[in-house]
Amino acid sequence: MKKEKLINRSKKNKYTEEDYLYEVQILDPNIKRLKSIIRNLKFRRNRNEFKLKRKMPSVCFGGKKNLKNGDLETYRFKRARRMLIPGRRQGKYSNNLFKLNVDNDMLTYRSTQKDIVFKAQFHKYKDELYARVNEKHNSPDKAVAYELMDYGEYFIVKAIFEKHMNLPKTNTLYGAVGIDINVDHIALCETNMDGNIVLIKKYPIHKENTKNKRNEELYQLAIEIMEFCKSKKKSLVVEDLNFKQLKTRMLYRPKKENRTLSSFAYKKILEKVERKCLMNEVDVIKVDPRNTSKIGKEKYTKIKGLSVHYCAAYVINRRGMGFVD
Repeated sequence: MKKEKLINRSKKNKYTEEDYLYEVQILDPNIKRLKSIIRNLKFRRNRNEFKLKRKMPSVCFGGKKNLKNGDLETYRFKRARRMLIPGRRQGKYSNNLFKLNVDNDMLTYRSTQKDIVFKAQFHKYKDELYARVNEKHNSPDKAVAYELMDYGEYFIVKAIFEKHMNLPKTNTLYGAVGIDINVDHIALCETNMDGNIVLIKKYPIHKENTKNKRNEELYQLAIEIMEFCKSKKKSLVVEDLNFKQLKTRMLYRPKKENRTLSSFAYKKILEKVERKCLMNEVDVIKVDPRNTSKIGKEKYTKIKGLSVHYCAAYVINRRGMGFVD
């Protein structure tokens, strides 16, 4: 209304300087702001109408089992049972909330209400953990992070710190060891300095096992593969897989197949094998995974008389040694 009055005043040559200042400084900015608010409200209305028309997908933390039969207590417990406290290199105890007394193995947690003191027993790398805590103030490696996991009847406390690794004592001078990871087994292929096959080996994976049994089985497989490479003094060659692309491909696969691949866990196997090798001075070489199975099938299955998986491990091995197939 005010805008129209000013327009009429200008047509009748009654437009003053005060009217101009009022229109430019007050009226026009307010009109612009109100138009912007109206556009945003229309956008929100259209978006909400679109959501109501289609069925929105739902996500449950930890899978379907947590909300089975409406068990909200189990859902909330599993969602909030893990807490990670980052470390700091300033101060005496290498952490803001956790204080580890190396003299009596007592760990103190500083909560908002009161301090909680309990005895913690660290098994592996205990001496290295205590060495980090006893380092001087502001040392580069002094920080120690703690992960607290609630299992109802008991707690598990994990201390996380940076570990110094020794230089690898293996190389590809006299050959290498390549592995091809599959759903039900790991195919291993050892070569000599000329890139020819010396030994092939199969490590079965029982995918029907429970989660804990499967993790223990993968842990033992990682140890066996590491010890094999260490005994031969040869580097391990693995595929440098892109797990983001793997998840993208899973969007277009059948649901049953995706469950099998998820429980298979490529990343978990590779992490266990790499960690064991690096901790035991075995060099790990990552190569491009493209077309390893295809090249192995078309080029080496008939010549070598081996399965596709062994030939894929052979191609991976040769790539790590610098050969081109």
